[in-house]
Amino acid sequence: MWLFWLYEGLAFVAVILLVFGYCHFRKIGFWSFIWKYLKWVSLAVLIAWLTVAILCRVDLYNAAHCYFRGESMHANTKYSIFLGECQVETPSGSYVPIERARALPGSSHHDQGDNSDSTSEFYPVN
Repeated sequence: MWLFWLYEGLAFVAVILLVFGYCHFRKIGFWSFIWKYLKWVSLAVLIAWLTVAILCRVDLYNAAHCYFRGESMHANTKYSIFLGECQVETPSGSYVPIERARALPGSSHHDQGDNSDSTSEFYPVN
């Protein structure tokens, strides 16, 4: 999510720099222009932010899905935009892809090495 907020911040800075450049070349005071056209400058910032949000909509959806998946597992998760995957925190503090995790984080049943049927824990045999 930090990358999304970085893009949002850069979009805001880009709009302000464009307004500053316009004011510089037209020999207009920057703050007087901002206050005179506050509605239009605000609209330009809003359009820039919405554009970034629309461009990042898939990553935002995946990050929200990863967050709620972690909440349902009672685990710390994060979505990696670079890798395009949801990652879960292991007991050692590192993050692994959630699809490759063997058990829930903090579980004592990771890999016991016995060949017994795992369903016998839940369904006792009479």
